[in-house]
Amino acid sequence: MHEMVFEAVEVLNGYNLLKFGQLLDESWKLKRTLSDKISSTYIDDLYATAIKAGAVGGKLLGAGGGGFVLFFAEPSKQDRIRQALKDLFGSPH
Repeated sequence: MHEMVFEAVEVLNGYNLLKFGQLLDESWKLKRTLSDKISSTYIDDLYATAIKAGAVGGKLLGAGGGGFVLFFAEPSKQDRIRQALKDLFGSPH
C-alpha cells in the first residue's frame, strides 16, 4: 500500500483522474484483506452498490463510529450513484 502513494502522486500530477479512482478501489480491496474489522457487511454492500451504479473507487474516512465513505466517479455518473444511495446523507460534491 505504501508504494501506491507514489503511483497516486504520479497519476494526480498527470491529471489521470480515472486512474486515481481505480487506485482508490485497489487500495480499498487491499486494505480489506488486512483485517476482518476494516469493513462490515453494511459498508461492503454500500460500496458494491456505488460501484454498480458507476463509481470507480472509494475510501472509508473517519471511521470508528462516525465516518463516511467517499466515492470517486465521473461527473456523468454521479447522479445515478446518488440515486442508488438515496437513503443516505450525502454531500453535493
